[in-house]
Amino acid sequence: MSDAKIIEAADEGSLEAVNVPELLAQAWRDERSGLLQLAHEKHERHLEIRRGAPVAIESGQVEDTFARFLEDSNLIGASDRLQIERMASERKCAQASAVLALKLLDPKALYQAMRSEARDQIAETFEWRTGCYRWCEIPSDENPTAKPHDILVLFQEQLPKRWGTDRLFESIASVQEISGDIPPRYRKVAEKLAGAGEYAARVIARLDGSAPLGKVLGECAGDPLAAATLWTVLNSGVLRRAEGASHDATAASSLEFDFQVERETGPSLNTSRDPDGEKSTADSAQAEAKADLLREEIESLLARLSDLDHYSALGLEQDAGPAHFKKAYFKAAKKYHPDTLARLRLEELKEPAARVFARIAEAFETLSDPDKKAAYDASGSEEPEIDTARLAQAETSFRKGEILIKMGNFEGALEYLEPAVELWPEEPAYQAGLGWALYKQPRSDLVRAANHLEIALGQAPQDAVVHFRLGLVVRAGGDTSRANELIAEARSIEPAVEE
Repeated sequence: MSDAKIIEAADEGSLEAVNVPELLAQAWRDERSGLLQLAHEKHERHLEIRRGAPVAIESGQVEDTFARFLEDSNLIGASDRLQIERMASERKCAQASAVLALKLLDPKALYQAMRSEARDQIAETFEWRTGCYRWCEIPSDENPTAKPHDILVLFQEQLPKRWGTDRLFESIASVQEISGDIPPRYRKVAEKLAGAGEYAARVIARLDGSAPLGKVLGECAGDPLAAATLWTVLNSGVLRRAEGASHDATAASSLEFDFQVERETGPSLNTSRDPDGEKSTADSAQAEAKADLLREEIESLLARLSDLDHYSALGLEQDAGPAHFKKAYFKAAKKYHPDTLARLRLEELKEPAARVFARIAEAFETLSDPDKKAAYDASGSEEPEIDTARLAQAETSFRKGEILIKMGNFEGALEYLEPAVELWPEEPAYQAGLGWALYKQPRSDLVRAANHLEIALGQAPQDAVVHFRLGLVVRAGGDTSRANELIAEARSIEPAVEE
C-alpha cells in the first residue's frame, strides 16, 4: 500500500497506482460483481468477479497452455502433452476438451486441474506492477453457478511467493501502528485464515485490539505467512480498526528501514553514490560470490548428509565442548534462515537448506545433552550442561526484535532484545542489536548503546556492522576521531556497509 488508507480504486486506472491484490481485496470487501480487465506488457487477464470472488479467468493470449500446465504439475507425461496439443489443433478445440476426449484424466480430476490452473493465472497477476485495469459490467446470466475461488486464502498462499518478504514487510510497516479486532460477522472467515498455519493462527488470535499490527508481526518473528495474513485481513476489511486508530501516511512513508543487521550477507541497498557504477558492480559481485559460496556449501552438505556424524554436521572436532556446540548451532540458524536465502536470491534452496539445518539441529540436540552425548560417543564431559530451551528462547526473542528493527520500531524491539541478551550475553549479534535499538529509539540512550556495542566488538572484532554502528554512536557522543576510525575500519572489512 502506498499509504495507510484503505484503497478505494477508481473503475479504471494504472497498476502503478493500485496493484491487483488491492483491487481484488476491495472487490471482496464491497461484494462487487463485474469483469476486471487487466493488461501488463503483452499479457492480459479477464477476471469474472461474483460478489467479490473470482469465478472465472480468461487469458488474452492466443496460445492454449493447459497441456503444459498439466505436464508441469506432473499430471501427465511429455508424450501425453504432445497428443493433447495435436488433437486440440486438429479439432480446433480447447486442450481441456482434448484431455477429456483422450480420457487422460477423469472428469473430476480434470475439473480440479482446470481450477488449479485458474488459481495460478490469478496469482500471476499479483506480481504485475505496471499496466492498467478496467472494470466492466458482466451479463447477469454468465457463469451464475460457477464455484468461486477463495481470494483471501489465495492472498495468504501467494503473496509471500509473488511479492517476497521485503515487499510484504513494507506493506505492513506503512500501517504498523493500526490495531483492531475481528467483528462477529467475519469470525468464520478469520477461523479459515487461521487454519493456514501456526503463524496465521497466532496473528488471528492476537487481533483483539490490544496490539498494533507491527507488534503482532514482530511477535511472529517476521514470518511471511503472518505478514500475508495481516495484509489480507486489513485490506479485505476483515479487520475492524480500533476506534480512533489513525496513522500519518507522511510519517509512514518516511520510516527509516534499518537493514544494517543483514549487511554481512547482502549487497548495499544504495548503489547510486558512484556515478561510474564501479561500487555497484563491486557490491553486486560480492553478493554473488557469497551466494555462490552458500549454494556450494548447502549442496555439498546435502550430498553427504547421511554420512555426517554429529560433530561433522556442526563443523566441529570431537574434543569440542558445549560452548562450541551452541555457537555452531546458532551460526547455522542464521546462515540457513529463509531471510538470508531471500537476500541472496537463493529462495529455491529453502527446502534443501531446511534439510541441512534439520540435521544440524539433530546433532546439536544430542551433543548438548550430557546423557545423550555420553550415549553417542561413550565419553563424558566435565563442562556444564547447556539449557537448550533457554538458548532457543534467546534466539526467538532476537528474531522478533530483529523484525521490529527492520520496521523502524526500535522501542518495541527493546522488549525482545533485552531478554535475548540477558539469556545469552555471549552472542555478539544480540549485543549489537540491543545497542543499535538503544541508539535508534526515540529517546536515544548513548551510554548503554555504546556499552553493548563495545561488548559486541570485543566478541566479534571482524564484524563490519558492529564497527559501523559503534562508530555512529560514538560520533553522536562527540568523539569524532574514534568514530572516523571505526567507520573506516568497517568499510575496509565490508565496503557495502557504507550504505
